[in-house]
Amino acid sequence: MSPGWWQPEDAGMRRPLWRMIWARKRLALSALLGAVIFAFAGRLATSTRALIGWNAGAGLYLVWSWFDMLRADVGDVRRRAAEQDEAEWVVLGICALATIVSLGAIGLELHAAGGPGQEVDAWRLALAATTIVVSWLFIHTTITLHYARLFYGTGGKAVGGLDFPKTPAPDYADFLYFSFTIGAAAQTSDVAVTSRTMRRVVLVQTILAFLFNTTVLALAINIGASLS
Repeated sequence: MSPGWWQPEDAGMRRPLWRMIWARKRLALSALLGAVIFAFAGRLATSTRALIGWNAGAGLYLVWSWFDMLRADVGDVRRRAAEQDEAEWVVLGICALATIVSLGAIGLELHAAGGPGQEVDAWRLALAATTIVVSWLFIHTTITLHYARLFYGTGGKAVGGLDFPKTPAPDYADFLYFSFTIGAAAQTSDVAVTSRTMRRVVLVQTILAFLFNTTVLALAINIGASLS
């Protein structure tokens, strides 16, 4: 039986735990930073500490990822795609978790910030807004790396699934363009999706994008109500 679309395609990818962690050191170190900040964030409420830790860890991941992507050429994409994508079978789980965390953050922080007629806790509003922005960027950056991994496969040989006009060998900028178009508009652009696996990932990303964009609108409405 062939592996599912969410599972690793190659049994040869199975490696000792320490080697898997080292190959994904960006994600591991970001998670470690978030955990440390959560543990030492003082006497703040648990939900607030969790959000601060999440933003710090995800922020490190974003800076590190974008620094690598903006400096990479097509050859670098081929070599790094498998290493930088955080394992096929957990990528969408991470994205879904980010969505849940950010949605929960809005409710908790806006509730704690105070409603109409009460004194507004501005820093809680800022924390909720920051969490939404960071989580939105994290989701679509992670899926960008996933698209690159699916397109080029584990061996650097193009597998395809996306047809970029006049661009047979896309780089990270092309994948960022495709991913963030979906993230902002919840729809594809001029890039054709040509494989079943890619369509399924695009479907999940489109749903997440819709949830996030709706949440941003709800956040704006709640902030306006709190400040009135």
